[in-house]
Amino acid sequence: MLMPPAALPAQKTGAWRDHLAYTQGADVLVQGEQVICATAAGLIFFDGEVEKISKVNGLSAVGLTAALYDAPSGYIFVGYDNGSIDVLHSANLRKIRQGGQTGTLEAWKNFATHGRKGINRFLRVDDLIFVATNAQVLELRNEEIRANYYIDRSNDTLAVQDIALLGSSIAAATPKGLYVADKNSSTRYNATGWRHELPGSNVISLAVADGTLYALQADGTLQATTDLQSFTQKGSYPTPRALSVAGGELWVATATTLHNVDNPQKNISSYGGGLTSFSPRRVAAYKSGICIADAELGLVVNATGAFAQALPNSPMKNQAAALSEHGGKIVAAAAGTLSILESKGAWTGCASSQITGVNAVKINPKNPAEIFVATPSGVTTFNGASLSGTGLSGSDIRGMSFDPDGNLFAFASNSAAPIRQRNADGSWSALSSSALQSKPLGSAALANNVFWGIAEPNSLYLYSPGINPADPDDDKASVCKVAVGSDETFSVGNIYALASDRNGAIWLGTDEGVIVYSMVGDPFADAPQGQRIKIPTEIPGYAAYLLQYEDVTAIAVDGGNRKWLGTRNAGVFLQSDDGVEQLHAFNAQNSPLPSNNIRDIAVNSQTGEVIFATDKGMVGFYSDATAGKLNFDEVKVFPNPVRPNMSTVTITNLVEDASVKITDVSGNLVFFATANGGTITWDVQNLNGRRVATGVYLIFLADQTGKESKVVKLLVIN
Repeated sequence: MLMPPAALPAQKTGAWRDHLAYTQGADVLVQGEQVICATAAGLIFFDGEVEKISKVNGLSAVGLTAALYDAPSGYIFVGYDNGSIDVLHSANLRKIRQGGQTGTLEAWKNFATHGRKGINRFLRVDDLIFVATNAQVLELRNEEIRANYYIDRSNDTLAVQDIALLGSSIAAATPKGLYVADKNSSTRYNATGWRHELPGSNVISLAVADGTLYALQADGTLQATTDLQSFTQKGSYPTPRALSVAGGELWVATATTLHNVDNPQKNISSYGGGLTSFSPRRVAAYKSGICIADAELGLVVNATGAFAQALPNSPMKNQAAALSEHGGKIVAAAAGTLSILESKGAWTGCASSQITGVNAVKINPKNPAEIFVATPSGVTTFNGASLSGTGLSGSDIRGMSFDPDGNLFAFASNSAAPIRQRNADGSWSALSSSALQSKPLGSAALANNVFWGIAEPNSLYLYSPGINPADPDDDKASVCKVAVGSDETFSVGNIYALASDRNGAIWLGTDEGVIVYSMVGDPFADAPQGQRIKIPTEIPGYAAYLLQYEDVTAIAVDGGNRKWLGTRNAGVFLQSDDGVEQLHAFNAQNSPLPSNNIRDIAVNSQTGEVIFATDKGMVGFYSDATAGKLNFDEVKVFPNPVRPNMSTVTITNLVEDASVKITDVSGNLVFFATANGGTITWDVQNLNGRRVATGVYLIFLADQTGKESKVVKLLVIN
């Protein structure tokens, strides 16, 4: 696999980072020595080295479906499944792949028409770019949509699956056959100007080679024509995907084989070289070989006789179902794969059929090389080198959590032995509980030596292993409905997420927003009562409840005890430690988030990076909170010196909730605050909101007890 170096650059507070998987290849093209591959996550550029562009650094979305390098303008056109079109400006490909200026055409995405509007193919014709979409044909001139029109007289939203030029005729592939129009005639702007050929066939792909148009049908039939009126069958290819012309040769991509139509001896049915997957889509000529957009491997290149992946470093899949963090290490689990991001390192991973699905994933705090994945068929263990099953085979494990001593408790749903404990020697014990037996048990978290979990769909289960986890006689367990104070009319339909905070409170994400259980008294003595958080509104005397109209699907607590709340449809919200104040609100419209559907959230306790797992991939945001240290020995101030174009200073590796004061050399106070866990940021402004003058500044650090302290110097240059 061709990948960039593992070392990743440090990021400043407020920066975003791409953790997308570039394995879902959709289109590939070659310009000189450059290969450009469109994947669902973004663009891959390859010329012996691999670079990438995503929504984090230049693109407008995820879900890329087509790409075109337009030599006359030097632009790259990128199409998306939502109907957007990006235009990357530059006559220099290197500038483009380093994040060149991007324009976005959203007129078609927002156009009032029925049906899907995804972009399927681009075609340069004279001074126009023809665009095949799932509803109409578009014509672009430079960066403007010059025209859009239907091509079928009876179906306004007929999908145009591919488009090609033969002589002066435009050919459009549709589920109803082939449609043909004269590129030089204005009649093409009306459906009556399109002639219908191959009626009754579903044409999925087109290609032109040596004066012949080839049309691939969904049933695998390959048709050929030189006049767009008479057609000859040129073969049948089961499970077809797309046609490509590479080096003058016609290729048919199917689910199992890359067929060379003119020379079957060149057929390819596997890549070899350790690449076990094989899912080709489109092909382009590259040097003396070919390059392939593969639906499972991303970009595959064969320039020297051997196939190899050309991928940026990334997790194995975009569909992560659960995240876990410990000591700066992040784990993302998806069905069939486990991806691991070491602190300040690169992604590694492995694939396994043992991960039949993912309910939860946990890192062993006593041995971080050991990772446990809860699946519908048991628990799979990763020991740093390989994956293996456990003795819980056949159990639907949905909740897992470690106690302070490093014992792992797993909760089996609808089981006669619902509690499973992993012992110090690695063996598992099954514990009975009449209260939890045969109950639908879900996610679990520990607070004050009590495991709290979701008893689906709208109840909670509580379990305490007592003083001696090995002795079942002092265990306690119960199940209770979610209740809010004395409000008997309030109810929730579903609980989606659960987390414990630094104060031992339990936070629930439900279809009615957020509910908090404070740890007061014995939760087994009386049914615990939660509360909703009131948020002040602009109307005096009125208040709303926190995210009361959202499905809250993920909750994570950062080093400052602040709450990151993920939703099904509205993105992510960062709330203050008590939940009342909103500090950030990120969604797919105002940030690099790939989607507003948040599956899980994990906070890197060492760097402050918050990883968001969405249904379309993962990205990270560098927040201003980290876990606190025991002393100030490792304090870091970045940047130092602060230059004129820099507006934020980050001070990290602090003692938890440290007191921070900044003065000039004369002792005048310019800033004071309390750290968010182990980190604080300063906007380089004084107490009056003005940027401080050039000079040396002193940063005074102290813990809450006054036992630990330190002074650090900082230079500001204006």
